[in-house]
Amino acid sequence: MSELVSDRIYNAQCLGNIEPVEYIVPYPNIFSLLEGENIKFGNNYLFLDQKITNNDFLTLINQASNWLRENKLGIKSRVVIENIDFPIAEIIIFAVWASGNSVILSQEPIKKKDLAKVDPVMLLNNTNCPSLEILKNYPSDFIPLFRPSLHHEALLFYKKKKFIQLSHYNLLVNTNGACKHLDLRRGTTININLPSTSTAWIVLQLLLPLYAGIAISNKNPDITIGLDGQYDNADYIIKMNWNKISKEQNVIHIIEENTGVVCIGDIPIHMTSIEISDNQISIKGHSIMMGYTDKRSNSKIFNNNSMIIKNNLE
Repeated sequence: MSELVSDRIYNAQCLGNIEPVEYIVPYPNIFSLLEGENIKFGNNYLFLDQKITNNDFLTLINQASNWLRENKLGIKSRVVIENIDFPIAEIIIFAVWASGNSVILSQEPIKKKDLAKVDPVMLLNNTNCPSLEILKNYPSDFIPLFRPSLHHEALLFYKKKKFIQLSHYNLLVNTNGACKHLDLRRGTTININLPSTSTAWIVLQLLLPLYAGIAISNKNPDITIGLDGQYDNADYIIKMNWNKISKEQNVIHIIEENTGVVCIGDIPIHMTSIEISDNQISIKGHSIMMGYTDKRSNSKIFNNNSMIIKNNLE
């Protein structure tokens, strides 16, 4: 990437005079979010219906990390996660991060020529992933060979033949913004059941419960968050594809180039600003992606100190 385009991306990631390095999320990487929650709240349930506590989740991730190491996953590599079922998907993606690697996700089939450009070393799906019973055979302690920093890549998301590159900071700060907006209280139960194919799944189902100290349960939950049409009476509705911003304050709008959540209703999440004109939305803020891996595409959307997205709006 040329210095000029990298500067454009960084300028778009700034909000006013606050640069990403100046807004502190209290974790050095995503895995530390789970470690931090376990310091005081290890015995609290994360997946209430399955009776999996934060400590159980950490143990399962360590066991899955040992499984990945046994299957020759090293460090600083990319792993495709292909629509794995709950809760194995949640365990495996955290294990990939815990072992010092990043993830590739997609809601659509990835063309072979495109996949070859990002060079994944492993593809995991429901067929070749270990079960909970298999994981119990592995050690519950794991010593990583590499721990990423906030600026390191955590995720590539495939969308319209391009890979969106997101950092640990992107995912954490977007979760932070969603958490502040939703004003979730520790001990709340939430019903959410998204397929493991989107950034919305990562932010709202995987990271948000840990960030807010809440538990996932479909039995008399305090709050239900669902995709458009998934539930009859959801408290919040996730719009993955939309042609205008709804002013209804329970609508969560997703733009993957902005990591995940961009606004709830017409109010941007924390550390994000939006301007809408004609058929485009101009976004500034800390959730803005690292860029497309196809560097030529970056110059088309980063202009005027903003990221300008046209394909979500009419």
